[in-house]
Amino acid sequence: MMPSESAAYPTCDYDVVIFGGAFSGSSLGLLLKRARPAIRVLIIEKSEVFDRKVGESTSEVAGCFITRVLGLSNYLAAEHYQKHGLRMWFSTPDNDCPNCCSEIGPNSQARYPTYQLDRSKLDLHLLEMAGKEGCDILRPATIKSFELNGAGKNVVQVKQDGETRTITAGWIADCSGKAALIARKRGTWRKLAGHPVHSMWVRFSGVRSLDSHEARQMAPCLVDGPTVSRGSATNHLMGRGWWSWIIPLSNGDFSAGVTWDERLFTPPSEGPVGERVKQHLVDQPIGKLMFEDSVPAENDARIYKHLPYKSTEVCGDGWILAGDAAGFMDPLYSQGLDYCAHATYAAHKIILKALGGDCMKMALAHHNEIYPQSYHRWYYALYKNKYQYVGDADLMHAAFLMDIAAYFIGPVRAVYANADREYSTMPYNGIGGAIFARFMACYNRRLETIARKRLAAGTYGKNNLKHRFLVHVPFEPNLKAVRHLLHGMRIWFKLELETLFVRPVPALPDQEMAEPAMKLGEAPAVSGS
Repeated sequence: MMPSESAAYPTCDYDVVIFGGAFSGSSLGLLLKRARPAIRVLIIEKSEVFDRKVGESTSEVAGCFITRVLGLSNYLAAEHYQKHGLRMWFSTPDNDCPNCCSEIGPNSQARYPTYQLDRSKLDLHLLEMAGKEGCDILRPATIKSFELNGAGKNVVQVKQDGETRTITAGWIADCSGKAALIARKRGTWRKLAGHPVHSMWVRFSGVRSLDSHEARQMAPCLVDGPTVSRGSATNHLMGRGWWSWIIPLSNGDFSAGVTWDERLFTPPSEGPVGERVKQHLVDQPIGKLMFEDSVPAENDARIYKHLPYKSTEVCGDGWILAGDAAGFMDPLYSQGLDYCAHATYAAHKIILKALGGDCMKMALAHHNEIYPQSYHRWYYALYKNKYQYVGDADLMHAAFLMDIAAYFIGPVRAVYANADREYSTMPYNGIGGAIFARFMACYNRRLETIARKRLAAGTYGKNNLKHRFLVHVPFEPNLKAVRHLLHGMRIWFKLELETLFVRPVPALPDQEMAEPAMKLGEAPAVSGS
């Protein structure tokens, strides 16, 4: 492409070069072209065909971004699966009856858009949209090297069809996901050592839906209960140190996996990944009901060692990170795409300012401050040592109510009130965000302590059987959410009183020191079957 008069950097081949064409990269390209159609945008995507990813389930903030900001409501309704909330199932080691499993989840569903996504389909659709709206696309193409020389001076070497070409770029946006090309090159990629969580998953066919006639015959408890569909929810099987997700996809397959804290749990470790996941699932009564006759797709299985990571710097002169290239935490509440939405929208705002000729020193410094601040507030509020109590139905009932209520009072309410303002920054920002983050970190810490007290008293999981904790008033970003928050607090205080004079078992070892930097070419351990 020859430089044009409308180019922000007329001596460069492109104003913006985006590494990666999946959700974040394509969304960023769309946002930039819609804001300023004259911007010359190139998206470089290495894959010939997108694979499916963790990130199939969305929560309300990502749902708002995909529908209201990107405008994909009709496409999602036609091609993907409408989600009906989050549902958790609990059991005990000696129980083999699905009728006896305790259950947490909504009785009905407020109609805020959330979806079970086939990411391979969604990512392709977004990339095709970006192409139609004016982005140039190189695919499949490999980034051989790049130099971050400052705005208007960046250089990228790309190989496609056996030929290598050099491209100059005004700005580079890294949306390469867990590859995190810029962070690894700059030595700013870090594991979150205090949260040693891993995951493995696979796609299954032949899964028995919880809403099916056959399942209800085998487990009569499924006949009554919530008015909303159980089968279209994100169903979680819960245990101390681990949880498993079960997500229906639009083609009839199910995504299922196990995420675990290595300090507390070890899943099956022998054989193909799909068989290991299935072996774990059928050890649980609800999992056995659904997966005993299922078939894992061993060519569609993955292991991610140490899920949480971050970059200590997320932007600089002429470059910025967005989506999972900037960091990832934990998939428990399906909020990975929430963070992708915020980081991607914030990146497009920063790039637009730069292309408009603004001085970027303060904007870049601010983004480098608020991203790690948000990340660590998120971690302490929701996930630090949470796997100690995820297997106890009482403790998770309190956490479920308070965590989701805080989410609706804060992030959900904010994005629906003013999407442009809220997506331009990161969650837990400002004074209000700091206050809520401190409150959430407090009760998360206390629930973890109560779990250790229950372990000492032999009462951990005492209500994991024959209890149904249904949320009868749907979560909404208004006073209804405050009611749920207060209900969760009452349960929390009751648990505090119950264990007031119990000495807890020792805490988990603290591993807060960050891991050494990882350089370009060193990837996190990822494997298929």
